[in-house]
Amino acid sequence: MPSRSTPARRCAMPASRANPRGRDARRRSELAKIHVAKKELQLDDDTYRAMLWSVARVRSAKDLDAAGREAVLDHLRARGFHGKPRRRVAQYPGTPHNLDREAMLQKIEAQLTAMKLPWSYADGIARQQFGIERVAWLRKADHLRGVIAALHVEQEKRSLLAQLDRELDRLGKTRTELAEEVRNPRKGWERHRPTLRALVEHYAEVRR
Repeated sequence: MPSRSTPARRCAMPASRANPRGRDARRRSELAKIHVAKKELQLDDDTYRAMLWSVARVRSAKDLDAAGREAVLDHLRARGFHGKPRRRVAQYPGTPHNLDREAMLQKIEAQLTAMKLPWSYADGIARQQFGIERVAWLRKADHLRGVIAALHVEQEKRSLLAQLDRELDRLGKTRTELAEEVRNPRKGWERHRPTLRALVEHYAEVRR
């Protein structure tokens, strides 16, 4: 009786090796969503890069791996990105009730998130600059722009101080040693942008 031939068994390949095109397509799709979210949330370049660094320790979306892209998208969704307008329920203490209706409030939220600051910080700016207790109560566009500008200044101070720390670290120095090298440093120099810029440029030149 003729024997029946046994069909050759096919070995399944791991999905990551079997379908590189699908993997690349997914990467492109996720990167596109990240850039759409950047536009929808009105993140400027500094805020966007700070967010990428805070969430995934990269400066550019192209450097994200699969886990990083997922983490960034989860973060952006938590901050209001949905790809299409929808009602939003406040998720964090102090989140303005009118966040959905105010693009500038969403910008403020993105800035606070990048610096890991609570809404009470922005409320403090509104109170100090305009005598209004909460950002959610600001009605004038100029007032909201004022809060955004103040937060941008804070971001710049933090960014410059971080740059200076990196330059000092490369030289094996500390802020204490810097204060000893610079005679009579300005009081509160760590918060003074012109001083920070000058120090960053100085130590970058020393390193060269």
